[in-house]
Amino acid sequence: MGYTRLKQEPSKVATNAIQLFEALETHRAQGRQVEGSMHWKRINGRDYLYRAYSHGKNHSLGPRSSETENLKTAFDERKAVYKAREASLKDQLALHGAYVRANRLNRFPLVAARVMRALQRDKIPFRIIGTTALYAYEARAGVLIEPEHLATADVDVLMDARQGVRIVAQLKPQGLLSLLRRSDKTFQRLSDSAFTFCAANDAGYRVDFVTQGGVDPLQKNAFERLLDTDDLTPVAIDSLKWLVASPSYDAIVFDERGMPLRLTTVDPRAFVLHKWYVSHRRDREPMKRYRDEAQARLVAALLSNELRDLPITRAIRRIFPSTLSDQAAEEVDDLDV
Repeated sequence: MGYTRLKQEPSKVATNAIQLFEALETHRAQGRQVEGSMHWKRINGRDYLYRAYSHGKNHSLGPRSSETENLKTAFDERKAVYKAREASLKDQLALHGAYVRANRLNRFPLVAARVMRALQRDKIPFRIIGTTALYAYEARAGVLIEPEHLATADVDVLMDARQGVRIVAQLKPQGLLSLLRRSDKTFQRLSDSAFTFCAANDAGYRVDFVTQGGVDPLQKNAFERLLDTDDLTPVAIDSLKWLVASPSYDAIVFDERGMPLRLTTVDPRAFVLHKWYVSHRRDREPMKRYRDEAQARLVAALLSNELRDLPITRAIRRIFPSTLSDQAAEEVDDLDV
């Protein structure tokens, strides 16, 4: 089948670590209440309480009084409690990381994990596609996929061109390449062209930014026009419009240190159809075609045997051309797609 089911002990370790990470995510979602800081600022001989935010904005809360003093005291106390709880949860995650490593669940590439966290910290909307998406499917299915299906030295980051304005707003002023270098300072673009989509670090690990193709492939789309000319630009690939339209699918995976990461990808049913499609393209390299088909069959088997909460719905069928769905149903015998 290309995978093995988790045994009881690794499954228990994964469940406990995931629950702890979800508690940390819930805690961080409440961080907006204590975002930034409060400080006194003297203006014309009088103290004023200011709320400062990390993005540079300052907001006056009024002159010093018993009310503003109480406001600052309450804020400082809430922030201290927030930081203490976050530190405690992170310490517990580090402890669980040792159990994750001992049970060999620490499978997600560390370089890719650091890139994902950098994108998430800046609230950049994206999804992971390609081979790396298999880590999400195995985590949700409670299995370990055989290494030959997972071996890759790159990660494909899918960005929706329709969200170009939001993405660029979150990126400025640093840009995609600078963001990558925050996760690994050795990342360099792989081309000297003004617009390129790929960067690699000193170890040769690649990050490819991709987006759906437009009507005219020779014209820059609105997304490209928003980006600076010296930054990385997601390459437009026509068939990716199907993946962009598919539902999102996420799972918590563990990087090579045993630390958790929420990985967002595309619905595994869409993955099967897209992989089947590219495996039958004549312009696809033979070795890649064989692997694409093997991965399509693997995820189809997961859907049939493990991910039974995902029925094959009409919504997924509508994303892809009907001829593709019909042909895939005939050839992928592990699942009626």
